[in-house]
Amino acid sequence: MPNDLAILPFAHGPRPTLTRIRARHEQQLRQVFIGLASICHVRQGKKRLQWGHRHLLCGQDVLLLIAPGTQMNVTNLPKGGEYAADMISLPSALIERFRLHYPGQGVQARDASAVSSVAQDADVLRAWRHLQDCIREDAAVELQCQAAEGLLLALSLRGAIGGLLRERGDAISHHIEQHLLMLAPEERSLERVAAAFHCSVSTLRRRLAREQTGFRELLDKVQLGLALDQLQASSLPIADIASACGYDSPSRFAMRFRQHYGISPSELRQTLP
Repeated sequence: MPNDLAILPFAHGPRPTLTRIRARHEQQLRQVFIGLASICHVRQGKKRLQWGHRHLLCGQDVLLLIAPGTQMNVTNLPKGGEYAADMISLPSALIERFRLHYPGQGVQARDASAVSSVAQDADVLRAWRHLQDCIREDAAVELQCQAAEGLLLALSLRGAIGGLLRERGDAISHHIEQHLLMLAPEERSLERVAAAFHCSVSTLRRRLAREQTGFRELLDKVQLGLALDQLQASSLPIADIASACGYDSPSRFAMRFRQHYGISPSELRQTLP
């Protein structure tokens, strides 16, 4: 199973992260949660997405723009026996930095679709390649962030920023999802999150209950999303991924993964090269 890129253990911290996804068989995944603003390019094959009542099928000629907090069903379709895609995730701190540096850019993002595609013109293609080079070559964090801002600016000037700059509203569950994504696995406890939001554990539970969710549900969504990234893009043993994601038991992790995505971790691994 190839792993041709040094992948960060998890997408926390201020820098953009690049994940390479490959498959030799069709992959069907339901309820895939994209916590951070993300940009995807399919290099081989096609990707089919379904969110709400909307569908999108895209290939090599476009960039796929996904708003933070989007949940969707995903099908990766190989061509000639291979599917390959690059996904870059942009932390919320980087999005805030772009807003500060370029006020007024991307204001149309509020009304944009959660998922959209944009054809690559010369500026967008140049900015996309530069950002990938900075991440692959492990450039300084500031240079990686600057390259990410350059891509956002190229997309915004084109009028095609999509939902990348979308703010997720005032719901506390949205803020907690974003917060959990930035934490190391051992820091993702209810007590620590309550303290970070300056309230008691019981108050946090009540506020989440008013939004018809709970801390365990949010934690599961975030951790399963991180586990999916690792399963698709690394050769780490499944048991190690389960442990790193906060699951004490690999069998419990496999059960939750199947319940959520409709496929077990080992079945997903069998679709990879």
